[in-house]
Amino acid sequence: MTGSLVLFEARRLLRSPVLWGAAALALAMAVAGSSAWLPDMTMVTIGSVTASTIVGAAVLISANLAAGRDRRHGLPETLGALPGRAVTRTRAVVLAAPVVGALIAAVMIAAHLGYVWVTGPVAGRIDVYEALGGVALAALAAGLGAALARWTPWLVVPPLLICLLAFAVAVNPRGEYAGGFLPLVLEHSLGWGPRPSREHLAYLVALGVVLAAGALLRHGLRPVRAVVLLTALAVAVPAGMAATASARSGTKLPAQVCRAYEGVSYCVYPEYVAWIPVWGRALHPVLSAVPERARARIPVVRQRVASPGAMLETDEPVTWTVWSTDPTLHQALLVGQVAGAVTGLTGCGTGRAQAMVALWLVGRAGPLLDAPPPQAWRPHGPDLPVSMKEVPMGADGSLVVPGQLHGAQYGDAEVGYARRLLERPDAVERVRAHWDTLTAPGTTIKQALPLLGLREEFPVKEEPCP
Repeated sequence: MTGSLVLFEARRLLRSPVLWGAAALALAMAVAGSSAWLPDMTMVTIGSVTASTIVGAAVLISANLAAGRDRRHGLPETLGALPGRAVTRTRAVVLAAPVVGALIAAVMIAAHLGYVWVTGPVAGRIDVYEALGGVALAALAAGLGAALARWTPWLVVPPLLICLLAFAVAVNPRGEYAGGFLPLVLEHSLGWGPRPSREHLAYLVALGVVLAAGALLRHGLRPVRAVVLLTALAVAVPAGMAATASARSGTKLPAQVCRAYEGVSYCVYPEYVAWIPVWGRALHPVLSAVPERARARIPVVRQRVASPGAMLETDEPVTWTVWSTDPTLHQALLVGQVAGAVTGLTGCGTGRAQAMVALWLVGRAGPLLDAPPPQAWRPHGPDLPVSMKEVPMGADGSLVVPGQLHGAQYGDAEVGYARRLLERPDAVERVRAHWDTLTAPGTTIKQALPLLGLREEFPVKEEPCP
């Protein structure tokens, strides 16, 4: 009889529009979330598992309703005349629901990972243990739903518990406080070292067994149930402690490898080599407009672990271990760094031809924004001027950038003349022909205008370097 009930419950759950609808919603959210970034499969896997919690929530409620149906609407009296006992019905749910939930979660996670892998270019690696953790989480949710149905008569408990678990994960996104015992940890950074995904998977599987056994214990203490429960607890607690202890333990970053692309050297972590052509294409409008000899001014473009201080720790142009697909964010930062480097621009002074040419190069690669207001160059409050950018830098925060030439001051005149230069069809020829003069530190905008075929139009505020 148990086998027949298991098949019945499994078929019923597999036909559930709630579970497949949850999987479709989770997949849509995962795709939408990953589309904003170049795919780092380490982070994509975490995103897939995070989205799969929608499936887990649906499985928890479905298993709760299935395991508790014989306690509602007079069914206890009706079923009392049948040969099957309540423990048999509970056993059927705790055997069928975890398998079905795990299967649907696996389909959703595999579909997302496969889609991202095909669309590429991918960096990082798929953490198989992390992905299996999402599958185990759905199975655990099924056991939790069944246990709640047997031990609590109130239907409000499952959704309330889901909200409490979501809150616990949201307020501890890095897993700094007993993170190994959470259902999942939302955030990660390459600098934190490898995630304890293997230990966490062992914890989730063991906890799922604990919950399933707990559901059956509602029907009485039996030696097999007690042994299974105690054995699973003996695995779950040390596994959770091990996952907590090893989280953010730190690790030595791998040695970088260097590759040349269109005459520029990129030094990156080995798993991110596939991103170099993306950076190269972003810089192509800049590099194609300058004389060949000018490229020798560009230092190595070096990848760093994403953090707000990454651009402040070196004079080299910087890329990161995260990369937004929005061209006005990370791409704009890289273009601004390289445009400043290739023109020899330094941070002080305004009214220089160097800044105007650098902004022209930036405008060739993307939108050219208005100049930031004067207060943007000083410490600012939480209200950012429109022309300033807050760029997400992964789990460690964000970077506020005052203008498109990071660290170099400029004003409305530089932007205005750069826009006029962008309108000229002979701009590239004129800039190349007078490159040395235009990029000399002492050349002012007024001196550069005749060389570029531009007329005086905007008031120039010349502030020389001290």
